[in-house]
Amino acid sequence: MKIAFVHDGLYPYLRGGIERRNYELATRLSARHDVHYVTWNHWGVARSARHGDFTVHGVGDPRPFYGDDGKRTVGEAAAFALRLLPALRQHRFDVIDCSATPYLPLYTTWFATRATRTPLIATWHEFWGDHWQDYLADRRAVAQAGRLAEAGCRPLGDIRVAVSPFTAERLAAGLHGVDARVVGNGVDIAAIKRIRPSAEKSDVVFVGRLIEDKKVDVLLHAVHRLLGEFPELRCTIVGAGPEREPLERLAASLSLGSNVRFAGPMKDEKTFALLKSAKVLAMPSIREGFGITVIEALASGCVPLVARGPHTAAPGLVRDGVDGLLCDPTPGSMSAGLAALLCDPVRLASMKREGRRSATQWDWDRLALQMEDLYLEARTRARIAV
Repeated sequence: MKIAFVHDGLYPYLRGGIERRNYELATRLSARHDVHYVTWNHWGVARSARHGDFTVHGVGDPRPFYGDDGKRTVGEAAAFALRLLPALRQHRFDVIDCSATPYLPLYTTWFATRATRTPLIATWHEFWGDHWQDYLADRRAVAQAGRLAEAGCRPLGDIRVAVSPFTAERLAAGLHGVDARVVGNGVDIAAIKRIRPSAEKSDVVFVGRLIEDKKVDVLLHAVHRLLGEFPELRCTIVGAGPEREPLERLAASLSLGSNVRFAGPMKDEKTFALLKSAKVLAMPSIREGFGITVIEALASGCVPLVARGPHTAAPGLVRDGVDGLLCDPTPGSMSAGLAALLCDPVRLASMKREGRRSATQWDWDRLALQMEDLYLEARTRARIAV
């Protein structure tokens, strides 16, 4: 099959969950299929190029994903959507897998695939619904437009895929006939096993984009609360994003000093090494369509402490009290969870062992086979319909 992924971000130039999923699937499927990826020209000026084991096609120079307020811009998504149509008309594919986030490119891809009778897989990484009002509380008209755009593209796709049961349920709620197959995200178990733990020891690690919804400020306040009981506590924050400078200022105002280190973005190998030498992964995020970092921590033997919330699927990845802990996204609840883990080494060691066992269900090789079956199904349906 000639398979195409459509998304504005490309790993490793961008390291979010969507980029990682597409890269891992594209790499594995390339062993058996002709795989392509339509995106911005993250790699340079060449319109098409080889990127590892698959071919990438650029639609133009990348636009900034985030505005001055630290939130994703509508302009970037609109520009990408407009440039997609010529690229999709130029190439013919047997099946296209388009990310439903952001939404505007999915509308363009749907239109293009109807004209060429190409089966479309719409992959949903999250569904915001009423979270739009919280995310853009100061721009109600834009929030309403985003909510309508998201709702309007729910039916699009010959097959819809959700990366978690949580997202599948939210996607289908109140709309008859809109269902989604659940195929989660994964982790490279074999690669993590080969990596040695970092010489740098951390009690607590955060890994992710430094954006408002990740609530790293909650973690910093939680660390501050713990310094009386754990004065030598070490917290490492891995990632980049528009919130880094405000978070660094907050850490300074809390006099966290050497207790907190902002490590910036890291390659996967270094991140996994850091997780393998750490005790706890803190995920205070209030919005996660899945939460790849959680299963990477499980596979690395780092116990996840995950915040609950109405807009996050990450709590569903751990068994509370068995291979991880759940907490509320507040400094008090998170500091209590951290203290409960850090003061009980025997419990922590037991949860690490359980986490490694839990992680095996999320192997990328297994998930790539599941997606391959869906691509074949979509292509077969399209041929029967002709």
